Amino acid sequence: MQQQRSEIKKAPRKDRKRDRGSSEPIVAYNSRIKLGILATPCLVATVASAYAALNGINLIGGGTGMHLAAAAIGGLTAFTLLQMAFDRTPVLIIDDEGIRCRRPDVGLIPWRAVVGLGTSKATLLRKVLMISVDDAELDEKAARHMRRRVGLFAAFSPQVAKFEGQMTGWPSIHVPISYFALSSGQLEKLLAEKIQFHGKKA
Repeated sequence: MQQQRSEIKKAPRKDRKRDRGSSEPIVAYNSRIKLGILATPCLVATVASAYAALNGINLIGGGTGMHLAAAAIGGLTAFTLLQMAFDRTPVLIIDDEGIRCRRPDVGLIPWRAVVGLGTSKATLLRKVLMISVDDAELDEKAARHMRRRVGLFAAFSPQVAKFEGQMTGWPSIHVPISYFALSSGQLEKLLAEKIQFHGKKA
């Protein structure tokens, strides 16, 4: 796989060839260190804003109400990041059955449903795993998620927009991978070893 962006397409079902390589699953957890680093400034902002509100100090303008709001937002963000950091349930599992994803919470995407697969930089979340699917091959939960999806990443990343353009007609999800304990480079290497699709989509 390419370092910046890697994309693998699959052939039409009637002539698709598939080699999944090793049966060892790829299991990805959130990184406590990476998410802890992100949570730290949120905690600092929460404490500073709360202290300013309680002591009548004007740090950011807007009075006590604004400082309390800033403390609440910072605290909620820090709590969410730390909750993710200490969650020991795998966020992503890739095995012989398919791709299981919890963020977004799609569930199992079987290999027969995968139309396109790649990684790309995304401005807001740094790097994402892009999965384009045939939603007719998904179970009801996954298909319902696909129908509700909102494709925001393409607006922030030309690489994601290009992938979306190539996969026109097939819904896609984007899984943030920058905050996994497994580095994005390691994940790309394991993906390349795990699955190879030969041919092109008609």
